[in-house]
Amino acid sequence: MSSRKGRRLEPSANHLKSDAVLLVTKVTPYSLWFDSWWYEDNSLGGGKSLQINWFKGFSTDELRDPRCRALIDAARRVIWAMRYPVLAKSRSTRSIYRGKARRLLDLVAWMYRNAVWTFADLTAEIVDWYKSDLLEAGPAAIEADEEEEQEASDLELQNDRDNKSVSKLSVRLRILVDIFELSQEFENFPEFRLPAHPFRGQSVTSLAESLAISSDGWIPRIPDEVFNPLMQATLDWIDVYSKDVLFAQGEYLRVMDSRRTYTGHNYGEFVDAALLDVRFDSCGRLPHQWRPPLLPTVARRDEGSSLSDQTRGPTHQLRDLIEDLEAAGLASVQAITGVRISELLHAKAEPRQPNGWPACLVQRTSRTGLYDLFYFSSHTFKGEKDDQGTPFEWLLGVRPAGTLFLPIAVRGILTLDKLFMPWRDRFRCDYLVMSLGKGGGLPHSAPVHMKPLTDRHARILKHFVRKQVEIPEEFVDWNVTSHQFRKTFCQDIVRINPRALPAVQEHYGHASAYITDEAYTGNDATMLKLIDDVATREAAKIMLDRVYGNLPLGGKLADVIDAREAVIRELLEGIETYERRLSALANALSVEGIMIFTSDYLDCLFRPEHAMCHYDLHGYFDKSATRPLRAYRTRKNCSVCQNGVINSNHIPYWEKEYRSNEHVRRANDAIGDFRTAAVAASRAAQARSVLRKFGTWPIHDAN
Repeated sequence: MSSRKGRRLEPSANHLKSDAVLLVTKVTPYSLWFDSWWYEDNSLGGGKSLQINWFKGFSTDELRDPRCRALIDAARRVIWAMRYPVLAKSRSTRSIYRGKARRLLDLVAWMYRNAVWTFADLTAEIVDWYKSDLLEAGPAAIEADEEEEQEASDLELQNDRDNKSVSKLSVRLRILVDIFELSQEFENFPEFRLPAHPFRGQSVTSLAESLAISSDGWIPRIPDEVFNPLMQATLDWIDVYSKDVLFAQGEYLRVMDSRRTYTGHNYGEFVDAALLDVRFDSCGRLPHQWRPPLLPTVARRDEGSSLSDQTRGPTHQLRDLIEDLEAAGLASVQAITGVRISELLHAKAEPRQPNGWPACLVQRTSRTGLYDLFYFSSHTFKGEKDDQGTPFEWLLGVRPAGTLFLPIAVRGILTLDKLFMPWRDRFRCDYLVMSLGKGGGLPHSAPVHMKPLTDRHARILKHFVRKQVEIPEEFVDWNVTSHQFRKTFCQDIVRINPRALPAVQEHYGHASAYITDEAYTGNDATMLKLIDDVATREAAKIMLDRVYGNLPLGGKLADVIDAREAVIRELLEGIETYERRLSALANALSVEGIMIFTSDYLDCLFRPEHAMCHYDLHGYFDKSATRPLRAYRTRKNCSVCQNGVINSNHIPYWEKEYRSNEHVRRANDAIGDFRTAAVAASRAAQARSVLRKFGTWPIHDAN
């Protein structure tokens, strides 16, 4: 440690002094202001010395950049102002401000790598980028220090392996509010003053909760009001708009290749001319263009974009379209499979499959030979010590054998393959998705870093949602992030969402049998655990809503739940909030192995000692069973099974059941086939009884 002598100034003045004065200013008995480390004694018994490493997390090349050094120096002033403010009434203790220094350096590193050069440039829109990147970086990005871990431990629950708790995330976000509140300290240093509240006046805690994070650790799904229009836009882009984007990219590359024989330097006019002629009508398949033609130049004054008034020509506009198509392709895979973004971006295109598809896309035939199964092959990194990860596969979709239909996620991967294939060939890259480098244009030579990064994906996804997806006004502030896709997938695969798009419902209808009933056809054990957690939580939700909200239910299990109401209330005594009751009941059910398995007409809260599907096959109740038998899960068995429960999600089925059987009854009455008419009448009566229980009888076309 340094023992050099320097000018000892009043500590409260240091952050306001000039660099020349600070050059010889000691901040502790061992450290000068511009030292790479600050050391300070710790009076706490057994405590380590307090240390701040100002260069931690920066590479040698980054530290050579004067702009990086300037940001670190600015961080020193902000941290000192927290410890010894002139105007603020409260000061941070030594241990607290040491932790804030680490959080501030995380922010500064992000600013440098995203070309945000001063704190004054941290507008609310740029802060939105930081929030999204922080979430996308994964749990390691918000891992708490030992002191913070102790403070947050009482708030943590371990029922979600992807948990990013409110308390930990708040620590990372709070540093921005600290900088804003110190603005009065830097009256003569405008570059240190945030232009406005970083979160538009919202508190840090409420913000963390709104970022799809609840205090009990459960991350909810993307709302249908956001997910459905996002998926519709995704389908439009990969099925319709992609043809024009790929054609425009092909024209750009054709002109760039032909310039090799051109001796001049002003080849941009030839590129512009080719791009300005592109029509956006799905290569002639649409009667009208889905977007205006590219413009010669357009002033860029986007929210969240560079502060300068650049001009964006056709090449820059094409880059935007390429990134939008990339975001749509990646979203189509994440939404349908629940794969993590790190696993998706690691996917490789080479070597090619025998059918010409990329290496990450695998097709197999089911065991029965009746279905074609499509898999996504990549590596998982969560919880793996090996930097190379572990090979895994995820089910992309199912189709009847011999048909030509391709599931949504398969079409998304093939679109991404076509989009990046010419760039991979040029620059010898084997990633399915690759980085096209920094800047707004397209690369003429291989980018320095071609590996796709999660923070870049977070940015283009946010841009895609903001610019290409029509979301209801009350949901426009919903922050869509990658980890939410995983939660949405697990919930929809357990309970096929009746409000989802028809194409998405069809996919889940085919895939759910393989994922929920056959213990997940891929080999991602964490995905299976998450699906089981969702299934247990859905079972708990039905019980909780019945006991505390008088939820209408039908089926034999409804009587069982009513009989156990006192037991459930006793279990949850003293727990006030709905979310915490739900988590506590789900934890209790998980011990018993109770999960929900859905169907069109009835849900099964599976308990092996009552499973009639197993009894039908074996002649006895198999108490080692963990899920219903799909082949024996019939209306006949389920109607007498004590695991069955009917709720409002099943009303469309029972309405259709009534109509069809009533039609059969009348038709057979008319021709004198009274036996068939009697069977149909019995089934119609059962459907009518269910509808009356839920208050939906009579239906509008009943006579």
